[in-house]
Amino acid sequence: MSLAVPFTVVGSATLLSRVTGFLRDVLVAALLGTGGVAEAYVAAFLLPNLVRRMMSEGGLHAAIVPRIARLEQQDGPAAARDFAEDALALLSVLAILLVLVAEIFMEPLMRFLAHGLSEDPDLFAQAVLFGRIAFPFVSFTVLLALYAALLNSVERYAVAALVPVMLNLLLIGVMATLLLATDISQKRAGLVLVITILLAGLIQLALLAMAVTRTGFRAMPRFKAFRRGFRSGEARMALWLAFPGMAVAGSGHLHLLIAAQFASLRPHGLPTLYFADRLFQLPLGFAASAIGVVLLPRIARALQAGDEKGLDVARAESFRFAVLLVLPAAAGLFLLADPMISVLFQRGAFTQADALATAANLRGLALALPAFVLAKILLPEFLAEERMRTPLLAIGVACGLNALAVLLLEPRQNPLAPVLGVAIGAWSYAAILYVLARHRLRLGLRALRDLAAAATATAGMALAIRLIQPYAEPFLKAEFGLAIKSATLSGLILAGVAVHLALARMLGILDFRLLRAERTS
Repeated sequence: MSLAVPFTVVGSATLLSRVTGFLRDVLVAALLGTGGVAEAYVAAFLLPNLVRRMMSEGGLHAAIVPRIARLEQQDGPAAARDFAEDALALLSVLAILLVLVAEIFMEPLMRFLAHGLSEDPDLFAQAVLFGRIAFPFVSFTVLLALYAALLNSVERYAVAALVPVMLNLLLIGVMATLLLATDISQKRAGLVLVITILLAGLIQLALLAMAVTRTGFRAMPRFKAFRRGFRSGEARMALWLAFPGMAVAGSGHLHLLIAAQFASLRPHGLPTLYFADRLFQLPLGFAASAIGVVLLPRIARALQAGDEKGLDVARAESFRFAVLLVLPAAAGLFLLADPMISVLFQRGAFTQADALATAANLRGLALALPAFVLAKILLPEFLAEERMRTPLLAIGVACGLNALAVLLLEPRQNPLAPVLGVAIGAWSYAAILYVLARHRLRLGLRALRDLAAAATATAGMALAIRLIQPYAEPFLKAEFGLAIKSATLSGLILAGVAVHLALARMLGILDFRLLRAERTS
């Protein structure tokens, strides 16, 4: 099967999750705005969201999938399943301990995550309360990630990518009820949302556990697996590698965590960054999650089998998939940031000033999008062989450059300093990885042709949007209703997409035949 098929399956499922998550956050913006309750809500989920996003982009896969592939190759499927059960037992214990420690030390943890909130004692107390309720979601996320890694190790991608949609649909229903059928205060509404997210995480865990059981893996470890797991060198090493694997696979989110720390120094800084990031996550989730989840198992198996041709094909298809999607996405976010934020968020407690600040943050994040996805293509070269030290050092350097850039740009005076730091850190990380992996990639002239074709198609799309936008802007003004503004914005986006697809097809980079699964005998 061409990699285009699993890329599209995982990317589409992840995109559906991000779209429903985005609709959820549109309602959060209308319900909470960007004031104190919204800041407490965002701060409470900084760490749970960081863990969830790292996991969704292959954080645990880096430690689990190559090891399962090796054990299957060397010792057979039974050894791989025993290892999976041992890892699940160990991870369950670690998840419980992590939650207990976080609950005890939530106040200093919140000061570290969002130091700016500590200047307001009432706001800080609310953030700590929300954080204590929300943090058990981290344990659900860790176990969900292991279940997803087990499913993806046997190339069953769609279920794990679709389960998060349940969380979003449940929250959308709750918030629609709060907005339309009740007159609830913002503080109470925030509390209801935090509790609902925790319950939705439990539902996701149950659904994915059933899917894992059908593949032959155990979703509930037996008691002997706990004893065996603590003695198992394979399981201990896998989980030891999981923490750097999370940092490596989710490096982009570490940059955003640094940005959140600096954004909390300004009033409304955290919510405007958060809502910009939610829109930014739509293309990033589609491309980065698909590449991070699908490419690693393929490269790990090819390395174990010594299949150099398979490695070259996987690399080339990944690069083509990335440039075809990410370059126009970054250009579209940059060019259409203002109308997108205005149409999607500006209502209820979310003001025009909030929309302008959020759009400015979105343009800054758009500059980082190609770098985040380029890093996803380069990482499997290190992860498939369980070489964590090199990318970890690269992350440390990039995060240091991110923080240094923000400090030089003076974040208390410059509201865009945090997102510009993200862009600098992301491109630094991608550049370091490329320099270290360039001799192994062998992308060749085909990759340069693909890059040139995608860049040309993106330039044509940008020109088309610029030519059409003046005719669309009168219909995007506040006096028009949501239906007219949404239709106008959709038409503008679809026109750009149509131009890009036509040019990409004409230039030979887009081939719809790759989306058809190959027949196997």
